[in-house]
Amino acid sequence: MEKLTAAAAREDFENMLKLVTEENKVYQIESARDSAVLISYKEYESLQETVELLSIPEFRESLQRSLQQIKNNETYSLDEVLGDID
Repeated sequence: MEKLTAAAAREDFENMLKLVTEENKVYQIESARDSAVLISYKEYESLQETVELLSIPEFRESLQRSLQQIKNNETYSLDEVLGDID
């Protein structure tokens, strides 16, 4: 994440907006009192969806179990799951 002053962000805003939307670049913009982050709307929606999903206890618990199973090598390959589907 690149840090910029508010003045620098104002000077290069059009280019920053292009990089944020086309290359998923992230900027932290700071003023004397505050700080904000500039991300694409698509990335913002994705983060909001992640927060929503993780706020569901059952989903979070299932995800934690799945991660533990991966860590313990308690998973199946795609071939094992689907077998010979021809």
